[in-house]
Amino acid sequence: MHAPSVPLTAWWAMAVAVTVIFLVVFVPLMPNRNLRIRMCLGPVGMAAFIAAAARLTDTGTSQETALPVYVTVVLAFLVGFIGRWGDLREKCRDYAIHGKRRENSLSRGTWVQLTAAVLVFLPLGVWLTTAST
Repeated sequence: MHAPSVPLTAWWAMAVAVTVIFLVVFVPLMPNRNLRIRMCLGPVGMAAFIAAAARLTDTGTSQETALPVYVTVVLAFLVGFIGRWGDLREKCRDYAIHGKRRENSLSRGTWVQLTAAVLVFLPLGVWLTTAST
């Protein structure tokens, strides 16, 4: 099965859209300014990681390769927390008050859902890059 050929401008539009959705969803969940700033840096970190991974695997860092993976990774995080917003908000609030401790780690169900989402969406992003190579 061949990946659909999506124009670069559409990938840019999707990247901007998922980044805005990520920020609109996750930033208000953070209880203080410091955590909100850190959450705003999340998409930057994901983009840097994808660019570094592309460079290490000699696939280059072309936009046609990086954008589909970026879009699907950001979507994986959004899907990975669907229905878990309350748990995330509670754990972040506890982290802001008490710092890192065992009691404020995410629940096992949240980790399973997030891991499953990443395991589904990351191969999808890699598959979508095959249309541009």
